[in-house]
Amino acid sequence: MNEQQKPSVVMRRLLSEPGPIVVPCAFDCVSARAVEMAGLPAVMHGGFNTSASMLGLADVGTITQSEMMYAAKNMAQAVDIPVLCDVDDGFGKQLNVARTVTEAIRAGCAGMYMEDQVLPKRCPSLGGGGVISTEEMIGKLKAAQRVTADLDPDFVTIARTHASLAIDFEEGIQRGIAYAQAGADLIWVDLGYDDSVHEELQAIVERIAPIKPVVANMTENVGRPLLTTNELHKMGFKLITYPLTLILTAAEAMTRVMQELAVQGTTRASVNNMMAVKDFRPIIKMEAIHEFERALAEEETQ
Repeated sequence: MNEQQKPSVVMRRLLSEPGPIVVPCAFDCVSARAVEMAGLPAVMHGGFNTSASMLGLADVGTITQSEMMYAAKNMAQAVDIPVLCDVDDGFGKQLNVARTVTEAIRAGCAGMYMEDQVLPKRCPSLGGGGVISTEEMIGKLKAAQRVTADLDPDFVTIARTHASLAIDFEEGIQRGIAYAQAGADLIWVDLGYDDSVHEELQAIVERIAPIKPVVANMTENVGRPLLTTNELHKMGFKLITYPLTLILTAAEAMTRVMQELAVQGTTRASVNNMMAVKDFRPIIKMEAIHEFERALAEEETQ
């Protein structure tokens, strides 16, 4: 990413270009760099991921705004691709939302996604709770817009609704339309976890995408069918996110190797599944650190 370009400007450019944008969700700086090194154009910071990795707790509204923004800031500084941060419900009412958006912009994020859940919020894959009124969510979006207009007009706002789970699918569609008309840049209608998702995805595209671009959520292992990037793009989705792919993959691998160590007394059987230290060095910027140290040493000798 060009040093002179704000992450939000880069994200706006991606949105203006043809083709889908695949944005996996990272749980720390190493996983964010894995996204970047794979050549993907942007990365998401997530509440589920942050609550799990930072606190060891489920995403049920216990994490604070400062903890979320700390994780998002670290991630934004670790990669050169745009980071879209999860701000949950904005952490309160309109004034709280304004503060949260301010912190997200100061953290260097390219955009955010905010949901219409009631407090305490709960991740949908963990049995999400109720939703606030459409009017209250629009009020939060308006508060966010006042901040972005002053601090970063290019900052991207994604409005996420859980109404299709909390009420019914039609309510989710109506809220998606309302949030699009209220000025959100992208709309994310969260869906259930069954085979009807395919038809619902098509309806989202047909009814909301003519107003604003729409987001598809490909969460694995919850009963939801997984469609390919090409399939989703042909349907009409612009942004495709994989919220739990990295953290669930890492958790499975770490659990397996620790069980092996506990039982076998060695990790020999898993060595071939581990990244070599030499291959891990680029992820932690080891060569850049050495180059910086060499430059300092040369200055001292001059």
